[in-house]
Amino acid sequence: MKWLFNLWESFQNILKYCPMNSSTPNDFLELVSLNERAASFSRLRANSVRYHHWHQCLEILYIEAGYGIIAVNNQQYTMRPGRLFIFPPFKLHKVMVADGQNDRYQRTIIHVDNVVIIHYLRDFPRYQAQLAQLSHRQSAAAVYDIAELHPVIDAIFNKYNDILNFDSCNPENISCLLMQLLTFLPAHNVNSEVLQSSLSAKVMQWIEDNYRGKFNLDTLALHLGLSRSYVSRRFHKETGEPINEYLLTRRIRLACELLRDSRLNVQDISAESGFSDTAYFISSFKKRIGKTPLQYRKGYA
Repeated sequence: MKWLFNLWESFQNILKYCPMNSSTPNDFLELVSLNERAASFSRLRANSVRYHHWHQCLEILYIEAGYGIIAVNNQQYTMRPGRLFIFPPFKLHKVMVADGQNDRYQRTIIHVDNVVIIHYLRDFPRYQAQLAQLSHRQSAAAVYDIAELHPVIDAIFNKYNDILNFDSCNPENISCLLMQLLTFLPAHNVNSEVLQSSLSAKVMQWIEDNYRGKFNLDTLALHLGLSRSYVSRRFHKETGEPINEYLLTRRIRLACELLRDSRLNVQDISAESGFSDTAYFISSFKKRIGKTPLQYRKGYA
């Protein structure tokens, strides 16, 4: 386990130089829009998203090379070859590649419209139930170690990379791919290597419990028994972003859910999401999502 803590210490020296950047067109919080497609499939090298974000669909991330840390479920998990992460829709997460690993970082990413694919699995009830559980918005992200199966997984991904590029991610092909992956998953998630010692995990959990109310750094610091300056500085060092940016992301995520799933007006959604000023909510939402709240709702009408 020594290598794990050495890896974590290395992040303390590099993450402070990786702040959230939501000013460019490709950096909106909801990075994937499947539109008329049921899925997307990509095998990628290098680059990573170094700020908290989510997708409105199910994401499957398989690490093929490179090391780092993934923040999800208000915890940090080691990112290493052979580890597979499954993020339910709207699950906040952040990928942080270790210093010197960026050129080596290689992964396969599958984004799935789980509602469509679950329908295609209606004749396979065990797989349908398994995918439904993994896709449920209240489910935690799932983390699996399947490094010993890498030759098999790599062969499957190579084959489907050819199939899906030729056939535009046909839902039947995606359904077959997912059933094969689900077959290989261990019975239990990984939980032995969560980096429990981080202050950022405690801060994110406190925000999860309190983000709808007015934020006060002094109250948070008092809850943790630490000074406000130390809490603020340590959170930025561990995650690469200020507390207020993470809080804003969490509030906007709730606003997206309410815009999609409720009939509340924009003013009520603003208040329900923890914003005291509707105009500020609308401008913050557009800056980070790329659309106004009403444009976003119209897209899902």
